[in-house]
Amino acid sequence: MANKRKDIMEIRQMILLKIQGKSNRQIAELLGINRNTINNYFQLLKTKRSHLRELKDLEEEELLGLINEESPPSTSKRQQELLSYFPSVLKRKRHVGFTFKKMWEAYKTEYLDGYSYSQFMEYFHKWNIKNEATLKLTHQPGDSLMVDYAGKKLHWIDKETGEVHNVEVFVACLPASGYLYVHASKSQKKEDFISSITKCLEYIGGVPKMIVPDNLKSAVSKASKYEGIANRSLRELGLYYGAVLNPTRPYKPKDKALVERMVRLVYEQIYFKISQEVYHSVHELNMRILELLEVLNDRPLSQLNCSRKELFLKTEKPTLQALPPQAYTLKEFQRSKVQKTSHVYMSKDKNYYSVPYRYIGKHVQLQYTNRIVEIFYNHHRIATHFRSNTIKAYTTKKEHLPSNHQFYLNWHPQLFMDKADDIGPSTGQYVKRLFEQSGHVETKYKAALGIIHLNKKFEISRIEKACQIAMVHPTSSYQRIVNILDRQLDMNLDLFEEHNKENTHIPAHENIRGQAYFLELLNHQNNNYESDNLKNEKHATESNGSHTPSTANG
Repeated sequence: MANKRKDIMEIRQMILLKIQGKSNRQIAELLGINRNTINNYFQLLKTKRSHLRELKDLEEEELLGLINEESPPSTSKRQQELLSYFPSVLKRKRHVGFTFKKMWEAYKTEYLDGYSYSQFMEYFHKWNIKNEATLKLTHQPGDSLMVDYAGKKLHWIDKETGEVHNVEVFVACLPASGYLYVHASKSQKKEDFISSITKCLEYIGGVPKMIVPDNLKSAVSKASKYEGIANRSLRELGLYYGAVLNPTRPYKPKDKALVERMVRLVYEQIYFKISQEVYHSVHELNMRILELLEVLNDRPLSQLNCSRKELFLKTEKPTLQALPPQAYTLKEFQRSKVQKTSHVYMSKDKNYYSVPYRYIGKHVQLQYTNRIVEIFYNHHRIATHFRSNTIKAYTTKKEHLPSNHQFYLNWHPQLFMDKADDIGPSTGQYVKRLFEQSGHVETKYKAALGIIHLNKKFEISRIEKACQIAMVHPTSSYQRIVNILDRQLDMNLDLFEEHNKENTHIPAHENIRGQAYFLELLNHQNNNYESDNLKNEKHATESNGSHTPSTANG
């Protein structure tokens, strides 16, 4: 067949003359075309169609397709072996450490008469053309927002220390208009990533139908070729703004080719311009990035008579969903078990939050922001608290506790001092001094309650006298009052007579023993009492043999 192709009119004339009964020689003479060319054309058409009249009625494109289609070239056995080997090459291409050289060496080991390395590569690239075919995507306005991080970092310098702090650069693009957003953040962690998306949505003033992140650890909890699973915090963001999360496929850079091109544009229009500038905080750096970003979005596009910003305002902004009244606040999640104290432990802050006591022993989920802690059981919210920044603190709501526990929440020093005053002034003064001395307030509550409850066993007048005697000692304690009452020291009215006299008329004399003597006597008697108790316990132990006495509960 001649190398030169004929136009469609000449081909249709050839077919028409053939239908009229003209021979190939006559057609060649009438049209001025080589007879062999006519023969080849009709031979090709004969293999495609059985009736010439059908060919006459074909559309121009279909008819040209029949004429221009060439028969497939024949392949040798060696070439067939090579082509059958290529699928395994393509499969191994993704493995770490792959090289074409190694695959060619394996091919030559299997096929000794195989092709050389240069021919191997030439045939492979021809065979692989179909696998490298790309699709030109048409993006609808407001349909998606593509987000990614630039591969190269920026930095700022601490004024005081001179330390250089590297920052990550977040890049987002609305593909229909090419409208860009750029923001520097401390890291690519989940908190910074979600914060950057939130700022991006505020910048564009709306929400697209879909957000397309890369397969970052801060975005995807499980990567997949077909359907990546966004992490829970990112899905919460999507639900809050009403946008679908659609992570790109791993190892498929063409899925986000547009934002990749935009990253290169950011390098040219932003990175290069600030490469010789110095910034002393990430805030200063972001302010400068914002200035250059506005210039970039306002720059006229070479193939259009408008800028990215103009195209965005005209085509995309009207299609975006409205923003919620408040920006999204990152939520974090934790599963925890309700303790016997009706509290759950939040491991991040190392503190405790109360829940209704009926959930003791149940597993609940904590959802918390930087301000609020919410606790859920079976997707039902059972408690809400303001977040505490104090380590090992208990945040408690009174109504969450059983009634007997709620009683303890009402404890305070004045409550016990008032109850002690009801017994008598000496008891009130003694309990007041108990709370004024150093020590943990919880232990003082127990001691004060013990002193007050002595009225169930002893007469009030004896308790008053015991507290009056115990005031000789510089500190207050429950056990000291008990010792005085058990030893009946309060019954010796003459022992502390001089101590009760505020202004004695007796002059000082070396034979007068004074207050110190009685204080020493009191301590001596207390020690004897405690010694007797120890002897009694030892005697009881020895009488029981090697058996250890049981400890009473309560």
